[in-house]
Amino acid sequence: MCIFAVTANIYCIRCNCCAPAALLLITGNLFMKRILSLAIICLIAAGAFAQGRDAVKKMFDEGRFCEVKPILEKLLAKNPQNSEYNYWYAACCLETNDTVDVEEMLDFAASRKIVKAHWYLADWYTRRQDYAMASDSYGEFIDNTKDDSLRIVAQQRMNHCDRLHRMVRNAEVVCFVDSVVVDKNTFLAAYNMGNDVGRIATCAQYFGDDALPGHINETERGMDIFFSDEDDADIPLLKLYRRSKIGGTWGNVQPIVGFDTKGNDDYPFMLADGVTLYFASDGEGSIGGYDIFVSRMDTESGRFFRPDNVGMPFNSTANDYMMAINEVANLGWFATDRNQPEGKVCIYTFVPNTDKVRINVDAVGYAKALENANISSIAATQTDDDVVRKARQQMALLTFTQNTSSKKDEFLFVIDDLHDYKSLSDFRSADACELFRELQLRTSEHLADIEQLDSYRNEYAASSASVKAGLKDPILQLELWVEEESRALKALEYEIRRLEQEALYGK
Repeated sequence: MCIFAVTANIYCIRCNCCAPAALLLITGNLFMKRILSLAIICLIAAGAFAQGRDAVKKMFDEGRFCEVKPILEKLLAKNPQNSEYNYWYAACCLETNDTVDVEEMLDFAASRKIVKAHWYLADWYTRRQDYAMASDSYGEFIDNTKDDSLRIVAQQRMNHCDRLHRMVRNAEVVCFVDSVVVDKNTFLAAYNMGNDVGRIATCAQYFGDDALPGHINETERGMDIFFSDEDDADIPLLKLYRRSKIGGTWGNVQPIVGFDTKGNDDYPFMLADGVTLYFASDGEGSIGGYDIFVSRMDTESGRFFRPDNVGMPFNSTANDYMMAINEVANLGWFATDRNQPEGKVCIYTFVPNTDKVRINVDAVGYAKALENANISSIAATQTDDDVVRKARQQMALLTFTQNTSSKKDEFLFVIDDLHDYKSLSDFRSADACELFRELQLRTSEHLADIEQLDSYRNEYAASSASVKAGLKDPILQLELWVEEESRALKALEYEIRRLEQEALYGK
């Protein structure tokens, strides 16, 4: 532009006309100033943008997710097509457990060659238990990343997602008949297994030593105990041990041999067959926290075979443990802290299958299979009314026979892990004691109703059509009454425990 101005001046001198040249020079200079100003503004803006981006990236790389997330939210509102902003914001939401739907943002970032977006996409799908999509996303990350250390972690996570996907598809179909949420510290009190399957307790309670960790199972005849205790390793782990009574005298403590989970093993329970051992472990084979495993003993050598994960719906990515089964009553129990607040666990009561029945994913779809694996609805598992009815009757019998005995003034009533009452004088709460007297009376009447119901059913099965017609209504009415009274007595039990615990601990 400067050259143009000089040339214009020469031309004007020759033609003896300076005004147009001067005007052109002024106009050119003004235009040049505007262009220069705009260029300077652009350079400043570009510099500011670069500095702002670098500051945001620095905060993100330093893991200051809560701090940088609101900044990114504003930047993303102004520039929704910026792939980096989409990626950073979505990652911050996942890192801070925000419930914002970030799938579309991460998909967009991944399409713009931001490799780490695949990593967070896998995390997003995993949290929604879409394990197949999570596995695919980890695969994309593995194929595109240059970070060898993250590639190894991604491969491990992809394998884990593949395993979870298979477990959902192969989850057992189980009938659940009851669930109750209780305090984790006293959860064993909710196991109303009856008096003929042995005893479960904390080691501290059983041995009278508050310093002892772990849990113990005394078998039905009291001839064996299976329990957990810390080993002698530099970093102690809970391991399983056994002690047997020989000639009325307890033998030496023997470790359970045959497998090593390389983790903590606890919550043992030996079936009445003396061969099948359930326990929980957070070691190899677990899909998250404690998982329930089953092993069987070689009766000749005394060694146990490699344990198997019992699978879903009993296990989850949370802690699942203390599987116990009464084979005579055909009832089982286990505890889990899935979907529970801190300090609480849910005790499920279920009907064990003689043969495992797997869900047909092709028929019901993956969403239904996932609901089955998660025990999303107890009612949805109760597909056979007769099975449910019999299970509830057995629950009532176990509960009430456990709380009463042949002698009028003697019984066994579990208050919590530390207090088993055997006489009315054990009660500290007068109200709890009075309610327990009511429980005893109503229990006796309830057991008589159950016996009458069984008598009606046996008569119905062996009768003619006309007799069956006359028995139908009495059976239905008595069934309804037995179920209603069973629920009422269970509520009465909880109230007795609550009152007595208040008297014991001042809660």
